[in-house]
Amino acid sequence: MLLSIIFAVLSLGCLIRMILGRHHPLDSYLYRIWLLLLFIVIAYFVSFSIGIWILALICFTTLREYFSLIDIRLQDRLGILGGYLSIPFMIYYIQTGWYNMFVLTIPVYTFLAIPLLVTLGGKEKKGTVFSVGSIVLGLLMIVYCLGHIGYLARLSIWMVVLLLFCVAACDIIAYLIYHRIHRNFMNILARYLLPIPLTVTIAILISTLADISKMHAAILGLLIPLLVIMGHHTIDYVKVDLGVTDDTLLPGRGQILDNTKSLFYVAPIVFHYFHHFCM
Repeated sequence: MLLSIIFAVLSLGCLIRMILGRHHPLDSYLYRIWLLLLFIVIAYFVSFSIGIWILALICFTTLREYFSLIDIRLQDRLGILGGYLSIPFMIYYIQTGWYNMFVLTIPVYTFLAIPLLVTLGGKEKKGTVFSVGSIVLGLLMIVYCLGHIGYLARLSIWMVVLLLFCVAACDIIAYLIYHRIHRNFMNILARYLLPIPLTVTIAILISTLADISKMHAAILGLLIPLLVIMGHHTIDYVKVDLGVTDDTLLPGRGQILDNTKSLFYVAPIVFHYFHHFCM
């Protein structure tokens, strides 16, 4: 019941924003959170096997945007195709609960296949290292890391709710202080310390529903703001290298990548923390 109320309120907020037609920097982020909540709601109330494909869509659109931004060669198309094909395989392993294959397929088998596919795509050898590295980085950060949200939802839907709420709190606070604190160290310190009371409170409140102890919930509440900062820092460097700035964010031009950057470190580390210490 609580989950449906949260989703209904967020859906109403998205609908109002669309009707008003006023654009705000947080609008695209709001729609991305709505899409993730849609995945959770369908997985919880309808079918996990259906809802998980919404996560596959998020992985695909984010990876597609990333590939459109990197200076990739035409002959790398087989490597790119291999990257896209890794998504349905990963989703299948999540659906069936095949944990060992989920953990190993992308960082072992796919990472071995990508260099081979890139070299089979053409005879030009110059640029191979850049192409392989770029494709592998995209698969690691986008497909593999985001995929952990899906497996976490298979284990506990409310753990994903806890994760998303804490991440959203960190992102909103980071947005509010972005233009107010200009010193780098003070900015990072504020972005870590200010969300902690909120993230710890959220985690403890949801801990009963997620079936974890309040101690573990408090630890996650302390850990998530740090992981969000790590995701922001890493992807901000990647964006600069790709020629994307915050002033020119558009769908297909870094906006999707920017909206999901908070999850790249949070998703796998929270998943493994829950899997090893809370189950």
